[in-house]
Amino acid sequence: MKINNTTQIRAEGFAEEDRDSAERMGNILNPFMQQVVELSDGRIDFENRVENLIQFDMTVNASGVPLLNNKVNTSKGNIRGFQVIAAFNVANPNIPATSQPFITYNPIGNGLVQISNISGLPANQKFSLRVIVY
Repeated sequence: MKINNTTQIRAEGFAEEDRDSAERMGNILNPFMQQVVELSDGRIDFENRVENLIQFDMTVNASGVPLLNNKVNTSKGNIRGFQVIAAFNVANPNIPATSQPFITYNPIGNGLVQISNISGLPANQKFSLRVIVY
């Protein structure tokens, strides 16, 4: 659910005898309401668990090094890590991941990362990975 932007409490919107109280309340509530809107828009820091869910396909060699394209767009500027929550073999569902995939990466910039290694995937099998980006 997304919260729409709130209306600020402004003293001039109240009767003259209520303006002092309205201004004091606005000084307390306006920053809080702005923080709530920012939380609902995803504009929070890591301490408040900002993450993206992405999905991409990857094939690795026997050492876990990606074959072909190893760049992934995370849509996040400051990446702290990845957590693979699902791994699906695209070509052969009878060959699953051998263990929990772990992704080693290098940030490139603008939300792009270069994947240098993915452990837990069988060699030469195309997998679709569903990943939480922290």
